[in-house]
Amino acid sequence: MKRKLNGLLILTLILGLVLAGCSNGNNSQPSNENASNAGGGTGKAIELKYWVPFSGSDGEFMEGMVKKFNESQSEIKVEFMNNNWENYYPKLLSSLIAKSAPDVAVAHVSHLAELIPTGMVEPLDELAKDAGLDWASYSKNQETSVIRDGQHVAVPLDTHAVVMYYNKKYLGDAGLLNEDGTIKMEPGAEGFTQMLRTLKEKLPADVSPMIIGSNNIFTYWIWYALVQQQGGTYMKDGQATINTPEGKKAMELMKTWLDEGLTLPDIGDNSYDIFKTSKAAVTFTGVWATGNFEKETSLDFAAVPFPQLFSQPAAWGDSHTLIVPKQDDRAKQVAAVKFANWLADNGAMWAKAGHVPSKPSVLETEEYKALPYRAGYAAVMNDVKYMPDTPKLGAINDAVLESLVQINYGNKSIDDGLKDAQEKAEKLLSK
Repeated sequence: MKRKLNGLLILTLILGLVLAGCSNGNNSQPSNENASNAGGGTGKAIELKYWVPFSGSDGEFMEGMVKKFNESQSEIKVEFMNNNWENYYPKLLSSLIAKSAPDVAVAHVSHLAELIPTGMVEPLDELAKDAGLDWASYSKNQETSVIRDGQHVAVPLDTHAVVMYYNKKYLGDAGLLNEDGTIKMEPGAEGFTQMLRTLKEKLPADVSPMIIGSNNIFTYWIWYALVQQQGGTYMKDGQATINTPEGKKAMELMKTWLDEGLTLPDIGDNSYDIFKTSKAAVTFTGVWATGNFEKETSLDFAAVPFPQLFSQPAAWGDSHTLIVPKQDDRAKQVAAVKFANWLADNGAMWAKAGHVPSKPSVLETEEYKALPYRAGYAAVMNDVKYMPDTPKLGAINDAVLESLVQINYGNKSIDDGLKDAQEKAEKLLSK
């Protein structure tokens, strides 16, 4: 009897091993529904290396999101690596060329053109199907910004744009606020400029009506937005379009603000602190300043989209996206897209850093609505005019900024400065 039982036991064990082997063979790809199958049937989590360039306070928010993602499920484990902003893109580009890139990485929309030519950025449409990502759940402007040659090449995470902040006490004391707290002014460039003139008359002598970076990148970003508001372009059909009537009109307006003392000259990156310490009534700056400003308890401010001063709304802006480098492990690529989509779904956490979430559904959540100031400028996501898609964009922007600053300093006339910028851009594009 014992021999019969032993024989049956051995037969059962063998049959169990055969069936287990068949089962593993039929489920070698991770299941989207069952996290326990993620490691090819072994129950082991898929491990992803994730690179970001958030060397500022943004890094803390993103690290917290990664931690929450890892705790929320057992299918995927993400290893977070924060990199210094200054050398992030050379490092990422080199890793793509060397085929040693991370499994998933942050890339600005404005940098996609320099990364895609490596041939190592994976198109995402097929992976998105397996990952359960629905492109229709993203804001149209942001979703369109990541399409190249008919394919999505990145998952949009946010919009970060230049918006307007204003000191409610100063504008209220000057009689420039409506009952709902919005600015009371006539429409257009002249109406806005007249509002600044009224502030100059009413403010204390040591407070500027407006503060913007007149000798840093904000000069270019504001000029770019004003050109776009006139229906102008920066590049068209691969050619620079800088020295144009729209470019001149935008620069004339900015020069008026400087020449009339409506904004301070030559303040560099001090514009943040000048507004934060109530030494200016209005500022144009990036949404990432929100977290900085709200730490100052004495500052009573509001934040709204960049004002429409010409024929159509437009703002300078960019987006953080996530790219998935090419590799042989498709399960990792699908997992990377799942992770990217999770970050977008949980955009209210990222909005704490000031950024506008890429999914409209996030804007309707109680978590997002509970954040102060953010909802006031969220509509800017629809106004952003993304910069031209060229690998030479950074060099062109630097050259144009140099000429615009020379105009602000009075070293060049507007005509000569824009002509100089046009020539430099054409030379860079011809190389």
